[in-house]
Amino acid sequence: MARLSTVSVIALTLLVFSGGMASAQTSRNGPKVGFDIGTQTAGQFLSWSGNPKVGFLAGWSFEAPITSQISMLIEPMYIGKGSVTVNPQLKSRTSVGLNYLEMPLMLKLNTDSVPQGLFLTGGLMYGYLLHGTQKNYLDGRLTSTSNYSYTDKTNRGQWSAGIGIGHEMGSWMWELRGQSSLNTFDQLQRSHNVVYSIQVCWRFPSTDEKARKKAEREMDHDPDN
Repeated sequence: MARLSTVSVIALTLLVFSGGMASAQTSRNGPKVGFDIGTQTAGQFLSWSGNPKVGFLAGWSFEAPITSQISMLIEPMYIGKGSVTVNPQLKSRTSVGLNYLEMPLMLKLNTDSVPQGLFLTGGLMYGYLLHGTQKNYLDGRLTSTSNYSYTDKTNRGQWSAGIGIGHEMGSWMWELRGQSSLNTFDQLQRSHNVVYSIQVCWRFPSTDEKARKKAEREMDHDPDN
């Protein structure tokens, strides 16, 4: 945990000095939504186990420039995680839904000096479990529903690491992101949350874009042109 805190301090320090370091990029922000599939596994980073649990995410994306090609994404959001376990012999299915408030801090690297096009992301995120529900099915029928009781065995706070690839064009930005928790959800089962998501964000036009569009409109209405 101390190592994670050190990384967070470094990330926030970069954010503080981002205004003086930025040269070609400008700050952007806007709403973000997406869909995800989640599972719980005791395996390696981003490994998969069982059937996917479908969820959604929604939040706000702030992009703070650091250099002409590197920026910091700060994205408070709600995100659904969980797992689905099926036992074909017993004709049973268990669905676990976990609802988190999450704060990703992701470094965004543009593959071109122009701040548009393909980009890569990587970073850390802290999530806090709001509530969770487990539903048990037998032969397709719901047999029981239970809410998680939070004890010392359940980690409500969770650190995750994530990587992604995406593309931006104009005010739109989309990203395919994978993330895996670094500490376990349940200390007895040693289960990590793994989530793959597709995220779409629309950002408000930057000051430079507004100035450019205003100049274009003035040129179009100039009778001398």
